[in-house]
Amino acid sequence: MEQLLMLPAICLTLLLLTWSSSAQVPPVACPEYFQYLAYNQEYIGRVSVRHDPQYAENTLRIQFSQRGSLTSNYVGRLTLWDDEETTKFNLRFGNPIEYRVDFPTPGLVPKLTHLMINDVVLCRASPYPPTSVSLSLSHSLRATATPLFPQQNPRQIPQQVPPRTIQRPQQPVARVPPQQPQQPQQPQQPASTPQLNRRPVTQARPPPEAPRTSGQGLLQLSGVCGREGPVATPLIHHGTEVRRGQLPWIVALFERNADGPHFFCGGTLISALTVLSAAHCFRFNSRNVPASRAAVSLGRISLDLVSDGLLLPVTDLVIPDEYSSQNYTDADIALIRLESRVSFGEYVKPICLWNENFLLELPSGYKSYVAGWGADENGNVNTRVAKMTDTDIVLETECRRNLRSEEGVRLVTSKTLCASNKQAAGPCNGDSGGGLMIQQNNIWLLRGIVSAGQTYTDHCDLTQPVIYTDLARHINWVRQKIWV
Repeated sequence: MEQLLMLPAICLTLLLLTWSSSAQVPPVACPEYFQYLAYNQEYIGRVSVRHDPQYAENTLRIQFSQRGSLTSNYVGRLTLWDDEETTKFNLRFGNPIEYRVDFPTPGLVPKLTHLMINDVVLCRASPYPPTSVSLSLSHSLRATATPLFPQQNPRQIPQQVPPRTIQRPQQPVARVPPQQPQQPQQPQQPASTPQLNRRPVTQARPPPEAPRTSGQGLLQLSGVCGREGPVATPLIHHGTEVRRGQLPWIVALFERNADGPHFFCGGTLISALTVLSAAHCFRFNSRNVPASRAAVSLGRISLDLVSDGLLLPVTDLVIPDEYSSQNYTDADIALIRLESRVSFGEYVKPICLWNENFLLELPSGYKSYVAGWGADENGNVNTRVAKMTDTDIVLETECRRNLRSEEGVRLVTSKTLCASNKQAAGPCNGDSGGGLMIQQNNIWLLRGIVSAGQTYTDHCDLTQPVIYTDLARHINWVRQKIWV
């Protein structure tokens, strides 16, 4: 049973209104489920419906029509009427569950036009004619925290779409990297940007026993990482589309099957040979995607593989020993080795890794960003073009308090970060493995990995925080395992 956020018990006497009263209360098409109530000339609604026990989550959706227009973005609120213990008792014994509806405009009562529990429509009524506005509210019980990757019916990316002509953004301005205590000289820009629809020049693959990395290799990365093309203000569920070259380190992961490649997760380029993603994208319960079946798309903002960019096979996959499906957010990290080194240019570039020169404990409200191709607010399984949005850090104690399920609270640990957005924008199914990014002195740093979020029966609840694995808590492991 989820942890339910309840309103305090209402001790006020509420008077049932009828259409014959002097108050301007609309008729109700289903009075057995919905009533208007009033107290001191303020109006609320009360819904009483039974939940279907065969559903893991029961979602109530309700719509109203209100004359005129709204003066703000507030469309009202739908909350549980009773306290937590009463609601649990009623669920257990099949009694009706009661909800309270608060309307957006005091003294103005909207008309009920649609009431639905799960897939069952309880009643309908015609809306007011223009000028009027539609108000939509929903509430779900027993929401759970789940990995944000598509687990069923993955979308096959069409191969026959012709490539589009894309305007090349301006060359980025050289900036000072954050990793070095002293200001290094900025490396010269390459004479020309490599054509990303061609395979880069490959170098001999090091033997298996060769060391993975060196301090010198990471130092060289610090001179090129985290720099991008011109950035639009980020406002991919309710987000803005990424422009090619804007975030040149975001990558899409594809599983290679007999019927073609299928997109399944996001990732972030952190070196010429290494992509970082989420472990649960590859290993979760019965799910097992080996390196031999994975491929990485780079240099694209689109999932259309015929557009300009690279698609490289994967030769190795490393996951921390402490990762487990039962407590996956704590170490939800996968390092992916590309078949060949990529050449850095305008559209392919690594992001910088967090280091000790930056904040370890991020304060509440600290601005961060996330991008991906996951499900959107229009019901699409994926977005064709990557979207990005800003999101604010939520402290661990607040995150535990906000998450609705015991499982969600358990997945918040000292090695995770939480973040949310007031506009309910953020990652959804398909965005797992993408990076939680922050900006420091115009340099982009990778701080977290999209791991888990609150989901309903058919959509994400982005009013609740999203859980990210905190890369800063695993930075030594990443430095030891990275291929450069």
